[in-house]
Amino acid sequence: MSETLNLSKPGSLQTWLDYIQSLNPCHIELGLNRVNKVLSNLNLDFSKTCIVEVAGTNGKGSTSALTSAIFKNLGLKVGLYTSPHLWQFNERVMIDGACASSELLAEAFSRVYEVAKATDTPLTYFEYTTLAAFVCFSVAKVEVMVLEIGLGGRLDAVNALDADIAIITSIGLDHTLLLGDTIEKIAYEKAGIIKEGCCCITGELQDEARAVIEDIATRRKASLFMQTQDFDAVFDTKTHYLDKERFFEFHLSFPRVPECCVAASIKCVQYAVENLQAKLSNIKRPLSIEIINKALESTYLPGRMQLIANNPDIYIDVAHNPPAAAHLVAVLNKRKLKGKRLAVIGMLKDKDIESVLKLVASVFDEFYLASLPTERGESFERLEKALLSLGVDQVKIHGYEKVAAAVHAAKTHAKSDDEIIIMGSFVTVSCACTYDCKLIEE
Repeated sequence: MSETLNLSKPGSLQTWLDYIQSLNPCHIELGLNRVNKVLSNLNLDFSKTCIVEVAGTNGKGSTSALTSAIFKNLGLKVGLYTSPHLWQFNERVMIDGACASSELLAEAFSRVYEVAKATDTPLTYFEYTTLAAFVCFSVAKVEVMVLEIGLGGRLDAVNALDADIAIITSIGLDHTLLLGDTIEKIAYEKAGIIKEGCCCITGELQDEARAVIEDIATRRKASLFMQTQDFDAVFDTKTHYLDKERFFEFHLSFPRVPECCVAASIKCVQYAVENLQAKLSNIKRPLSIEIINKALESTYLPGRMQLIANNPDIYIDVAHNPPAAAHLVAVLNKRKLKGKRLAVIGMLKDKDIESVLKLVASVFDEFYLASLPTERGESFERLEKALLSLGVDQVKIHGYEKVAAAVHAAKTHAKSDDEIIIMGSFVTVSCACTYDCKLIEE
């Protein structure tokens, strides 16, 4: 395919985003029939592209970013697709570490639209964005695509492409109405990205999830590597990565992404370099400790315990389900703090709000609760009710109709040695940083 799409001039990216937003962006309709129909008519050729798909309840975004960075450090051209975004839509589609241009994205949306119209195929918001990302990567002629699964795995739009390497970072109870109400059912949905003869790499999993994934990998004749069993990364006084099958280990730099994301990323690139030479023939630098540590030292995903302001320190964290909340609590419990810790929390109504608040209730001194503006957004009253039922004193709870008001109040009441954590949803974090542009300054 040529470097441009040679289409008639499309509308601006914002015009296309307004259009697909009008299709009801909160609507979730799992299934691959629509995507496959449009994809087959887009005539994109990824036969020489290494495809990595990353699923999981938590950690998949950071794992995707780190994996992409290591591949890029090998001198390969890498496409990275993640969702949702925090500041601007372009963040979802990265090419060689930079956001795809608005012009390229607009042209990609135009092409997807024309094919969907010609084939009489209605697409959802996420299906449009996923197919547009595929078009961008095809135009850019990337050599590796790292694709974060949006929801589940088996029926997610990203799964329309067959992965050479499927990473499953974690399994937890989230989106239970869509994916199932047990670990086994959710593991089955995540394992849908394991294709015949591919490689599957997992993070640390519960026994119930491991059993499901082992069974599916065996039936699909997939190579399977599981963290702690086959490889691991340990972060203590001797920070290191080890591969038990290959009997080697080496020291790691301390990562900027969550520690739990590191081992699977390294194993993924190691496997690809050793087994997918036909697709990775243009590697310019060999995989080395220096290559990996460079990625660990520089890669992070915005909104994961990210420090965005000082005096008082303000962190943003998109933790929105029980496993993510448990990880956040573990991180906070390791930190020494002179002053108080204040929470600004807004959540979506389809999340397990009560379980999340039960986990975080003990680590905060005050709560500034906010209603979220989207169709899925929950009111602060439900969050307040949950905290009161957990025994949190009413005087420690403050409710606001908007995230901006909650952030303003927390900043007004906080002293310089206090700490504010803005959490609960991508929407909460995005609204907070849109309200106060100083919060997004690095």
